[in-house]
Amino acid sequence: MQNSSNQAEQRSSHAADFAKAATKLYRNARREALTVAAVWFICLLWVVGYCYLRGYAHPPESWLVQSGWACGPGDGFETLWGIPRWIVFGILLPWLLASAFTVWFGLFGMPDDELGGEGGNGE
Repeated sequence: MQNSSNQAEQRSSHAADFAKAATKLYRNARREALTVAAVWFICLLWVVGYCYLRGYAHPPESWLVQSGWACGPGDGFETLWGIPRWIVFGILLPWLLASAFTVWFGLFGMPDDELGGEGGNGE
């Protein structure tokens, strides 16, 4: 009788440890997913917004042109290193920053979580 109660206690302790580890794993995975989604969304807003404002000629009466946010029809496209400036700052720079963030986040921002043992006996 004593032996079966010890086994039941061990099973409940193991189940509690598993639940705690699963909760931690879920929390970390959720945080990582939200971080990646937020960075992706920020990059999306920057790329689409900047390329829309600087990559196309807008009507001169547009408030975007009058306030200096967008390029007008008379504005020529400036180049940087032989590449149009809107491509450098609207596509190349965000791509490089996102790649650097990906490397940093993969190396330092994601903790290693214990995924459990490799036992055939349910451990």
